[in-house]
Amino acid sequence: MATFVIKRKVAMDYQLVISGTIGSWWSGCSADYVRYVLNKNKGKDVHVGFCSLGGFVKDGLEMNQAFKDHGKVHAHAFGMNASISTIAMLGCQSIDIVKGSFFLIHNVSTWIDKYEQSNKEQLDNMIKQLQQERETLKTFDDVLASMYAEKTGKTVDECLEQMKKGNWLTAQQAKEFGLVDEIREDKAAEQTAEELNNRYTNFYSNIFKDAGIPPLPTDTPQQHAVTEGITDSEGNPTNNFLQKTWQGLQSLIRNNQANNQNNSMIKIFASVMTLLACSDGFQPQADGNIALSQEQMKKIDDELTSQKKTLEENAAAMKAAKDSIEKLKNEKTQLEADLKQKDEQIKNLENGPAEDVEKKDLNGEDNVTAKDLYDLIKDV
Repeated sequence: MATFVIKRKVAMDYQLVISGTIGSWWSGCSADYVRYVLNKNKGKDVHVGFCSLGGFVKDGLEMNQAFKDHGKVHAHAFGMNASISTIAMLGCQSIDIVKGSFFLIHNVSTWIDKYEQSNKEQLDNMIKQLQQERETLKTFDDVLASMYAEKTGKTVDECLEQMKKGNWLTAQQAKEFGLVDEIREDKAAEQTAEELNNRYTNFYSNIFKDAGIPPLPTDTPQQHAVTEGITDSEGNPTNNFLQKTWQGLQSLIRNNQANNQNNSMIKIFASVMTLLACSDGFQPQADGNIALSQEQMKKIDDELTSQKKTLEENAAAMKAAKDSIEKLKNEKTQLEADLKQKDEQIKNLENGPAEDVEKKDLNGEDNVTAKDLYDLIKDV
């Protein structure tokens, strides 16, 4: 089958970009927001960028119908589009896909969360509910397959078979299956698609797996081009790649060492120029060396002597400060010890007999009252 490639020399101007979970209001992917944008562009061609892994069937079907009702909507798929995102764009007048992008159609799935201990009656009821859920999913699959069949010209059974496979299709495969009309060549969009694909591969988790979205294929031509000469058929690094890597590391180490030395020399040279006020630099001699005058040499020597003296003074000041701090620490320790001793003396005085305190002066001698003197001389 021949492949038609649309080449664009200017970047695509999108009126709307569906990028995120379809049905989420916070990322501009709700059906209400789509209708709002379309109503603002009645009678005009609307270009919609698609880069979504899917979302809620209800919102995707509403978008599909909104695009049909407008009549002049053109879908431009880039990066990775899967699930209900591919259904939404079926309502557009035309669909193209950027080279390096991927397309995925698959069976509808639903979340089952049941964790409890059950008896046989409860198990029977659970089985009945799951069977009803299965029939609902089958109905969804049949309807969506018929929509794919209308677009591609395939039979419903052929579309159901592809949905059952649930594998990623390259841009070329999507074109051959009839899901898209043209392959668009847009360097900027191709680069964006590659970045999004790499991000999906790096962050692939069970969240995508549980939703029926598999990892990207590992045998695409782009990946072959990247790994050619790097790994062998078993995925091990080739000798040629290891040798080039080692040579690159050696060169990097040498360059870093040379850069460090050069940076140091540049700083020293700049300092000398500032000191000697040589804003225009020095004129090298024939042998490439730079000659300094006696006056310039003396100026450098005086500056070095001054800097040495300053360093010595700073060192002496730091030693004096350190000694002062140590002395203050010792004085603080002594004061704390003295305070502790005074506290103990006060406590002992407070706990001693009252009469002893009255009879003792501050020097520890007995007190003599006026009555004691009268009794001493009254008989003389």
